Amino acid sequence: MWPVFRNFLLVVLLACAAPSMPVFAQSSDSHGTRFDELLGTHDWITTVALGNRYLKQQSLVAVRAELARIGRHRGLGPDWKRGDAQWDAAEAVLAAPLLLGVQQDFSSLAWLPEQWNEMVRTSFTDAEIDALIRHFRTDVGRKQAKIIEHSVQFHVAAAYTMSGKLIPDFPGTAGEQRYLTVVYAEEEQATRFSIAASDNVEGQRFALSDLGAKYQKTLIIKLTGIFNARIDHLALALPLQAGAVVAQADPFIEEFRAAHGG
Repeated sequence: MWPVFRNFLLVVLLACAAPSMPVFAQSSDSHGTRFDELLGTHDWITTVALGNRYLKQQSLVAVRAELARIGRHRGLGPDWKRGDAQWDAAEAVLAAPLLLGVQQDFSSLAWLPEQWNEMVRTSFTDAEIDALIRHFRTDVGRKQAKIIEHSVQFHVAAAYTMSGKLIPDFPGTAGEQRYLTVVYAEEEQATRFSIAASDNVEGQRFALSDLGAKYQKTLIIKLTGIFNARIDHLALALPLQAGAVVAQADPFIEEFRAAHGG
C-alpha cells in the first residue's frame, strides 16, 4: 500500500504546488542542447549531499581497515587505534586523496550529463522535451521540479538507510551529516505549499497529465538508479584506493613507534 499511497501523494503535491514559492532551479548550462537545458532546470543538492555523506563514511572505513591491517602486520599493539595522535594524523593523510576523488567525480556531477542525456533521449520525444523545458521555466514548474528532486533524494537515501549501509553517527562524518540535514530541511521546506490555492490551473494540468506522470516516474525510477549505481561504483573502488596510498602512513607509524618505545 505504501508505494501506491506515496505515488498518489506525489501527484497531489505536484498538482497543488503554489506558484508563489521561492525559485531554486539552476539556469541552463552552456552546452546549448535541449537535454542539457532540461537538466539545467534541476538542482540535485540533497542527493549529492547524501552521496557525499555515504562516500565519506566508506572512505574512512577503507582507510581504517588499512591502518588496522598495518597495525596487526607490524605488531603495533593495542594502542594503535583511533584517538591516538599518530593514527589520527595517518588517517587524515590517507583519506584526503580518496575524498578529493569523490569531490572531483561524484560531487561535481561532471559524469551525470552523459547518462542523463541517454535517459532523456530514450524516454521522451522532442516535443515532450520542449514542453518540459517550457513548463519548468515557469514559477509553478520550478516548484514542481523541486518536489521531484526531493522525491529522487528520498529514494536514493532509502537504498542506503533501509539496507543499513548508511551507518548513523559514523565517527568522522559529523560535518557531512550536518550539511545533509540542513540542505534536506531547506529543500523539504521549499516543497511546501498552500492547499488553499485554487487558481493553479497549469500546475494541476501538468501534474495530472500523461507527460507529468511519465516524467515523475522516469526520474524517480531511472535517475535514482543512475545515482545509486554511481555511488556504489565509487564506494567499491575505495578499498583499493586506500591500499594504493597506505605507504603515506609510514612517517606516522615511525612516530608512533618512537613514542611507544617500539
